[in-house]
Amino acid sequence: MDFRRMTMSDIRLDMNEIYGSMGYPDPDSPAEEMRHVVESLLERFESVCHPQFHYIESTVEGLSPKGIIMKGLSGAEKYLLFIATAGMEFQEEINKISEEGDIVKVYAADLIGSEIAEATVRECMKAIVADYPGMGVSNSYSPGYCGWVLSDQKEIFSRFKGETCGVSLNDSCLMYPIKSVSGIISVGTGVEKREYGCAICGRKDCYKNRLKRIKK
Repeated sequence: MDFRRMTMSDIRLDMNEIYGSMGYPDPDSPAEEMRHVVESLLERFESVCHPQFHYIESTVEGLSPKGIIMKGLSGAEKYLLFIATAGMEFQEEINKISEEGDIVKVYAADLIGSEIAEATVRECMKAIVADYPGMGVSNSYSPGYCGWVLSDQKEIFSRFKGETCGVSLNDSCLMYPIKSVSGIISVGTGVEKREYGCAICGRKDCYKNRLKRIKK
């Protein structure tokens, strides 16, 4: 089990992901105005945000991840459940940005928040690699993707016994703060980190596949 509350300096954002989600091919291509918006928002978040993650050992029993995910988890000796979040402070700040009414800032802040959450997952993965020396570590997989029903969020959250980094679920099993990620990871000497199944998955409602088509 590991829990960490961090500052923005503890995580490393992938600017390619932020600008790529905006449709820019690389971090050097955005217009000066957009770069200024992003940089000013990053400074704003730097002073207030505390990303967090928590992972625990558990089992896959009682959960229903599907074929692509189970293949990615194969070789498991242990299963780890995790919750990672940009944090309530980020949520409060983005709420303020929304109230300011600048739709460009709201758009950019939303994408930055997604990357903060993903960067927090990456820190969680680094902690797992360090905590399980000599074992392979799979990619992370989350309910709502690759056929894994979103309602399994309830079961995942119940296993943390209230220690969920301040993240809660609504009746639709969506998380709040909204820039949060939960899911499962496997570890074991036979575990291999496989490529995500996006290349073979035909789901048209998956945002990763939509982005893949946009970037072509």
